[in-house]
Amino acid sequence: MNDQTKKVQDHWTRQGTLERLDAVLTSLGHAPHTLTPEILSSVDHLHTGGLKTTRDQAQRLELGPETRVLDIGCGTGGPARFLAHTYGCSVTGIDLTPELLETGRVLTERCGLTGLVSLELGNALDLPYEDQSFDVVWCQNVTMNIEDKAGFLAEAFRVLKPGGVFTSTEFSTGPGGDMTFPVMWAYDPSLNYLLPEDDMRDLFERAGFRIREWTNYSGEVLDWLKQLGAPSSKLTNQLIFGGDTPERASNGARNLEEDRVRYWMITATRP
Repeated sequence: MNDQTKKVQDHWTRQGTLERLDAVLTSLGHAPHTLTPEILSSVDHLHTGGLKTTRDQAQRLELGPETRVLDIGCGTGGPARFLAHTYGCSVTGIDLTPELLETGRVLTERCGLTGLVSLELGNALDLPYEDQSFDVVWCQNVTMNIEDKAGFLAEAFRVLKPGGVFTSTEFSTGPGGDMTFPVMWAYDPSLNYLLPEDDMRDLFERAGFRIREWTNYSGEVLDWLKQLGAPSSKLTNQLIFGGDTPERASNGARNLEEDRVRYWMITATRP
């Protein structure tokens, strides 16, 4: 493991995640060992926009029981469980962070979805899967921490079947000036690898993808970030991200409002 990989792991690790979740679930009257994706929906969609983003992203795809999905940067597996539960598809999730994966595996078992969802430790730059293995490659809020975006896209392209779809939510830099830190994915510029939109598009095309849709989704997620900055419920991402979540979420909202960053929903195909 190189130093940068360790830094990313450390950034996303908050020990005791499952214990915190169980305590809050119990306080809200839920039986922690008998769960559904709906019960967990406010806490385990870790990307910007939460469950709404997941739904909007999924609606751009053709998904069903025969679909094999790879979720790169799966976190605790909320979107993987949503896709399996809603569409019946088989989902493999891969992530760098053991704490998130261990929590996600328990939640998957408690939701009765271990037959459809598998969460595995691994690196997005060296995917442990054969060429052309998946119908859909899914990614949400991952490449902000990846400097080698060309390598990431090459791996996503490699494991995708011809005619398959790569769907992604990504931040880019905006024209409004330097970002305000800390944000959800970085406390300072050392873990922040955002690019301008034009550079991102160029990397997609160089990797061989054919862009089908490239939507500015910034306005769709601002309310969610503001709610995360002033949480009205106990069952939120703060249980996973830590006590400074409100500050980081508020900075994220400010960066979007001031056009320092932009948020994109992207759908591309492998010809």
